[in-house]
Amino acid sequence: MGTLHDDALKLIAAHDGLVYNVGDKFRNPHHDPAMRELTGLDEPVRDHVLQTPGVMWEVERIAESAKAIVYGYANRHRRLVHVTVACRGGRHRSVAIAESVAEYLRIDDTNVEVEHHHVDRPVVQK
Repeated sequence: MGTLHDDALKLIAAHDGLVYNVGDKFRNPHHDPAMRELTGLDEPVRDHVLQTPGVMWEVERIAESAKAIVYGYANRHRRLVHVTVACRGGRHRSVAIAESVAEYLRIDDTNVEVEHHHVDRPVVQK
């Protein structure tokens, strides 16, 4: 999800779950003209993001937080847990990190669905 899009706050409120803003923590592929029009689903962008120092720790932290809620006593009926990973444009960092969180969760047989709200929108020029 991209925090610079007009519908970002509405989407976050509608999902009512964990929210992580990774937009100011990690290097932005947007600054590289070769990667600007790509997304976090493309290997060069994904590699660029995931090789940023601290990213894999953040992936683990997000996944473990989600697992704590999914398998916790307060969620014994196994309701859905929404996890929002946001950056500024919603095309690069949040996409690569959300996909990595999903992979981490699937290792433990946790059912995961990933939806990228802004990955197909034009690159934000702010």
